[in-house]
Amino acid sequence: MIIVADVLLYSPVYHFQMILLYQQLEEERQKVKGLQKENGALRAENAALQQKIADGKKKPIPNPTKAEVRHCYKNIVSRDRTEFDLNVSVDHPDNKSIIDRVVNNTQARRDITVDIHDARRAAKAMFINLRDDRNRVLNGKKSSQLKGVRRRNRMVQKVKSRKMAFNSTHCKLTEQQKEKAKIMFSEKMEYISSDEDTLETESTPEGLKTIRTVRILPFESSELKGYKQSLDKTYRMDLTPESRKSHLTVLKRDPSVSPMSMRPCPPSAPHWAVITLD
Repeated sequence: MIIVADVLLYSPVYHFQMILLYQQLEEERQKVKGLQKENGALRAENAALQQKIADGKKKPIPNPTKAEVRHCYKNIVSRDRTEFDLNVSVDHPDNKSIIDRVVNNTQARRDITVDIHDARRAAKAMFINLRDDRNRVLNGKKSSQLKGVRRRNRMVQKVKSRKMAFNSTHCKLTEQQKEKAKIMFSEKMEYISSDEDTLETESTPEGLKTIRTVRILPFESSELKGYKQSLDKTYRMDLTPESRKSHLTVLKRDPSVSPMSMRPCPPSAPHWAVITLD
């Protein structure tokens, strides 16, 4: 058996087969190497694409940066009478030079740390706001826009006060009810009712109160209304006597006189939050 094995080991056929196997193995290695190289190129291309997408997205501008940019812009206007040209693009050389000056002035205020990219985005946002505001004045839509802003600000205040009540130790909602009531705190404020811009007044022992008529959401259930009323009551109870006296706005919810909101029911509204029609 040893002699046969030695003969096979040194035979030309055996060597030929080994050479073929080695060549096949080397070809497979080269293929794997090529695939690894191609995969690396694809990864680099994908990373570059992701970075491009990330750079193209609008990033939120910090409020302190916005305030500082407005402050610096006002200083430039008062000193040099320099203003954005709202008839041309924000990328127009004249507007770009103003943006650069605003950013430079912002950076010059050493007591406030402002990222240069945030400052530039804030200056561009200022240009857009000024341009849109000018167009609203020309189109006669300025008053309705201000009315909408005031209404939204009041809705934001409702969300804030209800969040405070939600986290209060005096909150009467159970954990299960709290889990449901969380839908009121969405960024879209789909479940927060607005109120009319018109005002009424009423004399009370605490002073003269302002009355606003709430616009009724046609889709909200009695359960959702109950959560709102509970949180509003908790918020008022948590106010100090001094704050309660200064909190002189009353929201009137009277189905017989309150206007109906035109806002549609959110498509993802849970069944318990929507009124059922039999």
